Amino acid sequence: MESFLVDLMVVFVSAVFFGIGFRFFKLPSIVGQVLAGFVMGMWGVLGLSSVEAMKFLSTLGVTLLLFLVGLEMNWKDIRHSGKTVFKLFVAQTILLSGVFVIFAIWVLGLSWLPALLLSIALTFSSTIVVVKTLSEGKDIKGFVGKLSLGMLLLQDLLAIVLLALIPGLKEGLSSAVLSILFLKIAIILLVVNVFGHYLISWIMKFAIKSSEDLILFSLVWLFGVVYFSTNVLELTPEIGGILAGLSLSTSWGHYQIVSKIKTLRDIFLTIFFVLLGFEVGAGPVNWFLVTEIVLMVVVGKFLVTEFTGWCCGLKRRVSFSVSMNMTQISEFGLIVMTIGFGSLLWDSELVSAVTVAGLISMVLSTILISSSSKIYKFLSKVWPRLFKYDDRTGEAVSFKNHVVLLGGDRTGRSILSFLKKNGEIVLVVDFNPEIVSRLKKRGEEVIFADVADPDVVELTNMREAKMVISTVKDVDDSLALLTEMKTRSLKVPIIVDAESAQEAAELYQAGASYVIFPHFVSGLHLGLLMRKFEKEIYEGEF
Repeated sequence: MESFLVDLMVVFVSAVFFGIGFRFFKLPSIVGQVLAGFVMGMWGVLGLSSVEAMKFLSTLGVTLLLFLVGLEMNWKDIRHSGKTVFKLFVAQTILLSGVFVIFAIWVLGLSWLPALLLSIALTFSSTIVVVKTLSEGKDIKGFVGKLSLGMLLLQDLLAIVLLALIPGLKEGLSSAVLSILFLKIAIILLVVNVFGHYLISWIMKFAIKSSEDLILFSLVWLFGVVYFSTNVLELTPEIGGILAGLSLSTSWGHYQIVSKIKTLRDIFLTIFFVLLGFEVGAGPVNWFLVTEIVLMVVVGKFLVTEFTGWCCGLKRRVSFSVSMNMTQISEFGLIVMTIGFGSLLWDSELVSAVTVAGLISMVLSTILISSSSKIYKFLSKVWPRLFKYDDRTGEAVSFKNHVVLLGGDRTGRSILSFLKKNGEIVLVVDFNPEIVSRLKKRGEEVIFADVADPDVVELTNMREAKMVISTVKDVDDSLALLTEMKTRSLKVPIIVDAESAQEAAELYQAGASYVIFPHFVSGLHLGLLMRKFEKEIYEGEF
């Protein structure tokens, strides 16, 4: 028992320090945790008895992860994710699965069923990596961010199906096996949803009086569903976990459950990723196979997603950015590999190779996503015919003495309203077709174009403009615009957006007339309102 506790502390200390180190370099902490396990596996730090005991805790971590995925599943987002997202998801999944199936059969020598399941697992992209990287770049709510998150959400749903299928396919894909499996899934869906959405939600609403009781009761429900899934229907605990979460996703307390259980999930999930790295490090790694998988995943996903984006009518830069966001193996893919190994669908060498390839792809993808704008600009200069800024609508305007507003959503919406009230002629430029369509319906003058496009200066007739106001969050796009204006000797005052003092200094040096800090301004405005509110109270009392 004492050796187990010592090994457990070693696992957490190593995972924490490796995770902090990777976050310092703006890389996913998951990679650091798996790398910590990889190092311990190479050095043989952990005892075999401790590893076996930790496997039960790691399974609990995966179950809690899927429980929270189910709780946070927003069915409205799925219904309203749009035809474009759905078409992208279907086309990308089919094409990528076909490419990976050929790779798995011809290169890896797998039979067709393991090859099919492996190919689908490799098509999953990492929600954690994409959300984290886009959030840091302030792109999570943009058009590209919405498309990427919509595809990831649909991939999560496919992962649920795959997690349910794998354990039942040990003996092959026969009609009898599939019939029994789908019957079991139908039973657990019916039972869990009926009990969860009605009985359990009713008990939570009228009988639970404190947040502590709410959390404990939700965990009891989770463990009950997992027991029913594994011991009665002989499915996996993972499928029980995600269905338990889905059944509580519409309950009144699901936000509190998510906020409280996240820490518990992270603790046990850390053990899962460390053990994943440990098992890889303890055995030999086929680095040639790792290299093949990394190239197939990063290059294959980019090219296939780029092609499907073009087929679905996406503009070139949008398609390029979405494709960059998909260039990694998902944490779901690693979980599928572990479950498939337990079901004897593939050997440990393949699991090790995919795990290491997953880590490398996550690191590479983080760099690619963060540098997507710079890479596209570089490629547009090297291969202008393939990567050119032709994603715009409308001819150059003939306005004079007008205000060019770059970005018509959020901050831009308020600025547009203010300018219109003061009788200004405003021309809006935006790269989100939804915003462009909405503004056109309101009768606004708007152009669909990319701010980074050098021709946007001519399209908007900036030379004759009174002022240029940019609410674009991407500092690289703002710097590109300032450089283009300086190159053409434009003396028009320009106001740009910045998220930090360092960005502001760069923008001023590049020629910005004024730099705004939306977060600072909103905080200052709130402070003035609070001061006014306190004064009114004081005067009311006396």
